[in-house]
Amino acid sequence: MSLHSLPELPDSVLDQAISWLVKIESGGSNPGLLEACQRWRQADALHEAAWQALRQSDATFHGLAALPGTVASDTLQNLNSGRHSRRHAIKLLGMGLVVSGVAGWSLRESTWVPWGADYATGVGERRQFMLNDGTRLQLNTASVVDVKFTARHRLIGLRRGEIFIDTGKDNAAPDGRRSFWVSTPHARLQAIGTAFAVRDDHQGTRVRVEDGVVAIHGQGEQVLIAAAEEYVIDANGSHRVDVSSINASAWTRGQLVAKRMLLRDLAAELARYRHGWLRCDPDIAQLEVSGVFQLDDIDRALSALSDSLPVRLERFTPLWTRIVAR
Repeated sequence: MSLHSLPELPDSVLDQAISWLVKIESGGSNPGLLEACQRWRQADALHEAAWQALRQSDATFHGLAALPGTVASDTLQNLNSGRHSRRHAIKLLGMGLVVSGVAGWSLRESTWVPWGADYATGVGERRQFMLNDGTRLQLNTASVVDVKFTARHRLIGLRRGEIFIDTGKDNAAPDGRRSFWVSTPHARLQAIGTAFAVRDDHQGTRVRVEDGVVAIHGQGEQVLIAAAEEYVIDANGSHRVDVSSINASAWTRGQLVAKRMLLRDLAAELARYRHGWLRCDPDIAQLEVSGVFQLDDIDRALSALSDSLPVRLERFTPLWTRIVAR
């Protein structure tokens, strides 16, 4: 059975089936979970029909156990756009798993560090470091960071790119725990016992807090960012992001998780992780894409798009690729 031939089922039933399938594949052989799922399937003939349709579809769900946390369920269950989008989400999630490869951190000794910088990554490279205060610092593709610790402060300077920080307890500090700051060309941030992602580009700085609180300083009244909140800081001030098409911290797990993302924006994101030129033709730029894409093999992730969308790839050289209408 192909994804496009899934039977007509109520959206609520399809959502429940997706949820159970994600739980089962991610949770292993938990007897209680398996029994609860079996009871749900037996409660209604539509439940069983939805379950069998998903199990037999060509979406590759058997790799879901490899996805950490709630990435898969977040990608599928948060879609609110109807049955057609659900089917594309299932298809693309499966494709993303097929191209998973071996995720992990590149620890190549050959990484070129710009003059005067403490840490850096090349294009397509992700690295993590443990700082002497116990902070875990992760760098995404093409990022440059300075680290300056004094007797009173800890400062991370993000010159460019994207980082994820899980602040340490700073137990060895002689005068107690020091304040923790992150500076970018657009923002000055204070971390208050937290884990958070910071991304800086030419337009502004994007901050997503996973745990704890981050304070934005320097633009009038101080703004506090709580866990699960996301803000953009630019020349016009600080703005809360209510709906985001991309998971801000999924890259730390080697993934790009998109939810109803425009194809042109997805192409721009994928381009950050590969050398060369990657563009999306304007005729298909508005197509929406949802799914999980592995960052360790961008070319195969791109190829998966052509299996699920009315698009094809034009590869003129290994470094010149364009996504066009099929």
